[in-house]
Amino acid sequence: MAETPPPSPALVTVPAREAPALRLFVFPHAGSGAFPYRALAQGLPPWVELHALQLPGRESLFTATPHRSMPLLASAVVSVLAPKLDLPFVLFGHSFGGHVAFAVARALRARGSAAPRALVVSGSRAPHLPLGRIPLHDLPRPRLIEELRRYGGTPEAVLASDELMDLFLPPLRADLAIYETYTIGAEAPLPFPITAFGGERDHSTRPEQLEPWREHTSAAFTSRLFEGGHFYLFEQSKAAFLESLRAVLEDVRRDQGTS
Repeated sequence: MAETPPPSPALVTVPAREAPALRLFVFPHAGSGAFPYRALAQGLPPWVELHALQLPGRESLFTATPHRSMPLLASAVVSVLAPKLDLPFVLFGHSFGGHVAFAVARALRARGSAAPRALVVSGSRAPHLPLGRIPLHDLPRPRLIEELRRYGGTPEAVLASDELMDLFLPPLRADLAIYETYTIGAEAPLPFPITAFGGERDHSTRPEQLEPWREHTSAAFTSRLFEGGHFYLFEQSKAAFLESLRAVLEDVRRDQGTS
């Protein structure tokens, strides 16, 4: 029986502050909408146009059914990105978003579409590795809320509100189920650089789960750890993270000028 096509995602755009030379497609963490990632644009070069992915089940698409299949999700995202691939672009994903970005990169290659100039993943275990922790997607509600509190990143006001959690948990569980159960197939390494970032005290994705991302590129691989936990990029290491992300984007633009 064929899978039902999922609802279409959307892109939330922050225009470049000058003529755009590169697009950054941002893939949020599990359960998140685009909103927290729009603020990253303030720390990026003025020639970068940011597009944050808005998945069904949250923010402006909160009435839509969340995705539950990585292949269908990646296919839907590729269709949304297709009109925006006329400029050089980089994919960036945090946690669950890192796996989505990787699946999208593979789907673009399978379609013969334009390729990213780089993939940047953050707080996301290499996709061929086992989870390495207890699965969260099917935990009872009280236990799941406690785990979310331990990982950080979710305001206490949200965790303590039954009404807000009623809205937040369905897309979160759907995203976590994809992240925790998706198994990748064997394919050739991607032909562009991969950079892996992470938090030194991340209880969800440990440093040794980041390094094996190097197996998925035939080009350069770099990694860096920052002070903080799973959501270091929004907390004490935000400035350092943005400096490193800017460096990746500036390298891509320099390579454009010499190619």
